[in-house]
Amino acid sequence: MTDTIISPETKAEGDNTDGTGTNKHKSISTVWHGYDVVLTENSHPSEISRDNHEAGAGDPQSDRPDPHPQDKNCRVSWRRTSNGERDDYGWLRQLDLRSDVPDIDEIRSWSFDVLQFEDSVLIDVFIKMLEYYDLLEKFQLDRQVLERYSREVMEMHHKDCYYQRIDIERAGVDEEKPQILCEYHSWYHAVGCTHASFLFLTLGGADAYLEKVDVFCILMGALIHDLDHPGTNNDFEIKRSSSLAKLYDNDAVLERHSINMGLNMCLDKPELNWMKSFQTEDCDYVKHFIGESVLATDPARHAGIVKEALEFVDIGLQDYQSTPTPESPKHGEESQPSLAYFNRNSLSHRIFIGRLILHSADISNPVHSSFDVAADWAIRVTTEFSKQAQKEKQLELPVTTFMDGLDSQVKIAEVQIGFFKWMVKPLYHTIGLLFPALKMMEGWGEKHCDEYQVVIDEHEKKLKDSMSDEAQTNDNMLDQRQGRKDSTEEKIKNN
Repeated sequence: MTDTIISPETKAEGDNTDGTGTNKHKSISTVWHGYDVVLTENSHPSEISRDNHEAGAGDPQSDRPDPHPQDKNCRVSWRRTSNGERDDYGWLRQLDLRSDVPDIDEIRSWSFDVLQFEDSVLIDVFIKMLEYYDLLEKFQLDRQVLERYSREVMEMHHKDCYYQRIDIERAGVDEEKPQILCEYHSWYHAVGCTHASFLFLTLGGADAYLEKVDVFCILMGALIHDLDHPGTNNDFEIKRSSSLAKLYDNDAVLERHSINMGLNMCLDKPELNWMKSFQTEDCDYVKHFIGESVLATDPARHAGIVKEALEFVDIGLQDYQSTPTPESPKHGEESQPSLAYFNRNSLSHRIFIGRLILHSADISNPVHSSFDVAADWAIRVTTEFSKQAQKEKQLELPVTTFMDGLDSQVKIAEVQIGFFKWMVKPLYHTIGLLFPALKMMEGWGEKHCDEYQVVIDEHEKKLKDSMSDEAQTNDNMLDQRQGRKDSTEEKIKNN
């Protein structure tokens, strides 16, 4: 698969100035595998150096907590692949799932890994993230209602095929209704997205521009953003003219479905209704904020979000350049310019932050601090891709090109590098400008691409060596034939 060829639809956007001499960030609109993407001048795939990593604020691997503390009970639950014929290349980890509830310090860490825990433990993790901001007290939210709601959200996600156990395989299975198992779009992804959002807010500093109700909306929106996800994408729904595609007029089909399901649960089941804690006007605000944030997870909105983020960067730079130069820092102090990209009093700014956070958190696995975690998720998502391609063939639908043929470690590595370079890197480069505390995430993604590139290089070396060996074998065979020919001619001559 070629990921470094710019589509004919490529279009340069503006130049380096806005007409007033102020520098602007040059961007290029293009298409990668059917998705609109925006490349910044510093994130074009042709400009990416495999050795040019951001240093980051310390190595998260050095202070990683022990995933299996000796003083905690960990129930063994071996993960299995859903298809015995599919190789996970050692990237799909087998873990002893933890049944203990982590404390907030562990949760508020870049090395935290939702895949390490029993599914029900993550309900407590979600509540702890809300409690960190005192949201239950602030809005008089009933903890038991939130726990019941979270458990219902967990149950409404299709089962994670890698965490199937006998006790959940046999219980409550409808024999007449086939059970959908998702490798990627499961409860674990929902909480993983919520956790990434939590880190952007806390460690990234995005919460400085938000009201507490906005923080609640972002965390709740992340939890439900892929509710009832079938393991296939919007394009699949549209191509087969599904009832959902018709209902939502082919626009953000699965995102709108998840929003409606997540919010309607409060109306349909009083015991799950956390919205009753908000007054009517506030409730409308919450529903609107959650809806806008979840819609931003539609990949079709990716390019628009990156462009809008770059506009905030340019506006912030203009404001900064128009202000007097601050006093020089004292000896030994490092100058840290603070750019006012966002206005906390602006509703549109706050909603954009919500949209930016959810979209970024949704595709944050390639920039997790640990390659082991990133590669685990990579196997999950590419397996879902392969299953969708198989379904498209069975239904005689146009096959999604980049999802087809992911039958080798090399092809999976190539897809991961392409996805990072075309979609993740431009987004996270811009995020690093808006929130400097998140700048190192782009560097983590670069390092992971190095790991994938090693797989590709080794494969190419084996091919080259194999071709060389084959060529040498052919040369030897020619030499042998020539030797036999010469010997025959010599015998004829002597006779």
